[in-house]
Amino acid sequence: MNATPQAHPTRRPLILNVEGREGPRYVKSRILNRAEFSVLEASNGQSALALVRQHAPDLVLLSGQLPDIDGLDVCRLIKGDPATARTMVLLTAPGVTDSHRRVQALNGGADSLLVEPLEPEELVSNINALLRMRGAEDAYQRTSQALHENEDLFRQLAEAMADVVWILDPTTQRLLFVSPSFESLWGRPADAVKQDATQWLQWVAPDDQPRMQAEWRSMLRDGRLDTEFQLERPNGEIREVHMRAFPVRGADGRCLRVAGICQDVTRHKRAERALHNEERRKDEFLAMLAHELRNPLAPMRSAVDLLQQFSPSREDMFRARDIIGRQLHHLTRLVDELLDISRFNQGKITLRRDLVELRGALNTAVETVRPLLEARRHMLRLSLPEQPLPIRGDMVRLTQIFANLLHNAAKYTAEGGQLSVEATLGAQGTVFVRVRDNGNGLSPAMQRHLFDPLAAAVGGEQDVPATQAGEHDDRPDLSAAGDGDPDNFAAREGAGIGLTLVQKLVTLHGGRITAESPGAGKGSTFTVELPVEPWQNWHPTTSKARPAAGSAHTIMLVDDNVDALEAMTMTLETLGHTVVTAPDGQSAIDRAASVRPDVVLLDLGMPTMDGFETARRLREIPELRHARLVALTGFGQPDDRRRTRDAGFDMHLVKPADLNALTRLLDELDA
Repeated sequence: MNATPQAHPTRRPLILNVEGREGPRYVKSRILNRAEFSVLEASNGQSALALVRQHAPDLVLLSGQLPDIDGLDVCRLIKGDPATARTMVLLTAPGVTDSHRRVQALNGGADSLLVEPLEPEELVSNINALLRMRGAEDAYQRTSQALHENEDLFRQLAEAMADVVWILDPTTQRLLFVSPSFESLWGRPADAVKQDATQWLQWVAPDDQPRMQAEWRSMLRDGRLDTEFQLERPNGEIREVHMRAFPVRGADGRCLRVAGICQDVTRHKRAERALHNEERRKDEFLAMLAHELRNPLAPMRSAVDLLQQFSPSREDMFRARDIIGRQLHHLTRLVDELLDISRFNQGKITLRRDLVELRGALNTAVETVRPLLEARRHMLRLSLPEQPLPIRGDMVRLTQIFANLLHNAAKYTAEGGQLSVEATLGAQGTVFVRVRDNGNGLSPAMQRHLFDPLAAAVGGEQDVPATQAGEHDDRPDLSAAGDGDPDNFAAREGAGIGLTLVQKLVTLHGGRITAESPGAGKGSTFTVELPVEPWQNWHPTTSKARPAAGSAHTIMLVDDNVDALEAMTMTLETLGHTVVTAPDGQSAIDRAASVRPDVVLLDLGMPTMDGFETARRLREIPELRHARLVALTGFGQPDDRRRTRDAGFDMHLVKPADLNALTRLLDELDA
């Protein structure tokens, strides 16, 4: 007898041998033991049922003739109990068994029926066949359960994802699964595409439809897709979608399914475009800024070359001096405006809240721009009400607002143009100041970006607050270094920085600014609306007479810049003061006790020993206990002023130092 190996590699199958006759029971058990099965024995039906419940055998070899219960009834009881229903039953019957008995056995739940007497090989082969069948059933059940669990897991994951997951049968071109997020992205029910997998193509933006139809057909051939398109929702909203797909292949390599995912990338794409536009606008802003910074540098360079390389006449020397002075003032103003924009964005601009007269600010602004008006031969009409216009604010900043607007109007109006400044009182305690010109005008695109310092160049009139247009006209010997044609410049450059600062200053004063223009070449009007105090409350302040200049003083200059030392020394000595210079902090400390200066002008950014350390050590010298320490630096932010104050400086001057501020400081020593 050749026994087939057991079904399980680590456990021998357990067989329950149920036979009422002792001899046949012994023979059957012997055959089963030789086939390497584990064997239990039962001599009647009751014992068999108890052992089945207790030991859960893999198979019951059940005789049809038992002393207490018919074998067929035992089979029915085993199969009818849910706890034992999956137990395999091999029923044996005597050789006289008819076909009716066989049918009864199989219908009663027996898995197979053998006719006695049994051949050992036949018995073992039938048992092994039944055990293999049960093993296959168990494996199928386990596989089905795992597949069901995986499907549930996939469905839960897909339904929890914000992205749309879908599975397509490429043969029938039918969508087998579409996750619920389809509706939130497409704005349409998923059932619409389950009926027709190509329906979604009708909702793609018209410009993308031909391309997506071609890519969808390609995907049906190879199962692969990686593309982006715009989707139009029912409410007209446009969403940007990234769609990917890949084939799911069988063991033979054939594409059975196509799995895909649709991701809403609208926010990502918008952020990407915004970042790109921001970078582009910054580049354009820096290019514009570089142009504006070079404008005043060019005539200054030409004026210096004239003084250095030629033998200029006295008139040319004065003219070159005036050019350098005006352009230096303009360059300083341009840098200050940049700093003001930065301070405003950081919340660091503060205004004086004095009660000031707006008419005075307007008159001062006109005087500031008058050289440019005369150079361009413009006619300006100034219309102000007779009663005062008290404004709660900062006179310097108010002057800056209107001077900037007038600069723009004068610069971007052809020579001989018409300009006007008109102030009128409104009905709700406000004043409207309108600055008009008949110049280049504003395109609609320029009007949208007018107050943005990073706006792209869009043509038309714009604000470039600095360069003194036409300045080259009063110095023919320096014409090659002039500012160029401001009208042409206005047509090709983007918005400058001055209007951004104007808008911010107007806002800080509680007002607003608007710009209007009929179009390019038709002039423009800037209107500033500001709140005013009742004019009856206006009481002009009496100005305090400035003290007369006092005696000469001893001044120590400390700076590692040799040119700065020489220029400031000449200026101060011209004013009658005694000047002692030091190229670094240590030299200043070594000489301070013997010099005993009244004032020390100290640069902060020196190598080896900076101005803060130098000031601290100067304060330790007894002979300098009454000296005034003045920080002279290019840093002028509020934090910089706080640092110098904390370091013991009496005053903070920003380079280039204002001579009037320095003179006031020296005058205070005699007060």
